[in-house]
Amino acid sequence: MNVIDNIVQNKFEQLIIKKEEKSLETIKKEAMDKVSTKKSHVFYDKLKKGNNTKLIAEYKPASPSQGKINDTDVKTVINNYANEEVDLISVLTEETYFNSCLENLVKAKQITSIPILRKDFLIDEYMIYESALYGADCILLINNVYPDIKKGLEICNNLGIDAIVECHTLDDLLFIKDFGAKIIGINNRNLENFSVNLETTKKLHEFIPDDVYCVSESGVKNSTDAYTLKEYGANALLIGTTLLKKKETSEQSKFIQELKRILK
Repeated sequence: MNVIDNIVQNKFEQLIIKKEEKSLETIKKEAMDKVSTKKSHVFYDKLKKGNNTKLIAEYKPASPSQGKINDTDVKTVINNYANEEVDLISVLTEETYFNSCLENLVKAKQITSIPILRKDFLIDEYMIYESALYGADCILLINNVYPDIKKGLEICNNLGIDAIVECHTLDDLLFIKDFGAKIIGINNRNLENFSVNLETTKKLHEFIPDDVYCVSESGVKNSTDAYTLKEYGANALLIGTTLLKKKETSEQSKFIQELKRILK
């Protein structure tokens, strides 16, 4: 099995335990109660506000391709992102390979009102309700990982949260493009060998409907890469590794300011 297969297998094993501790019906009710007190679709609303290419700054302590990236605590990272007024935030919550957890999402939500994406490998509707319960404004639905994208989008809509539907290939995109996704993510990273090619965004963007927002994920190493993806038509860039490889928050801030100048 490759890394993604291992992650998904881990998720299935964890899900069995979670459902024993709290049933699907219980978490559904708790999630609906939670979202009833908050504004709906705030991630999407922020994405479509203004004409600039949005910066989604990510909290990612580690990854399968990089190993440990940065062990700065989540509160320090998110507080810095908030101070720099990034457009949107992403928080990894996968435990084994990304060294994070759902509690980091909760901590991030306590710090800022900036809309937050829960980035993880969701495999079941239970995890959508779980995301809403823990405060996520948006989730990631990865084609070929989440089993029923169309139903997943319907659940998100009922909860008033947003979803980025992630694609890696043209076949992925053509398969999901009629499911009603408002945001499509193009991952420039090949999940089998972890190679990165920014041309993936260029290739796939032309097949995304004009009324759907495009998020380009992975591969931005500098401001030149950011500008390239902006020119390819991306409405937002999700950047984590390059930001967090800068160990000092002052260096992260400097890079964020540089990116904001490029993307405006």
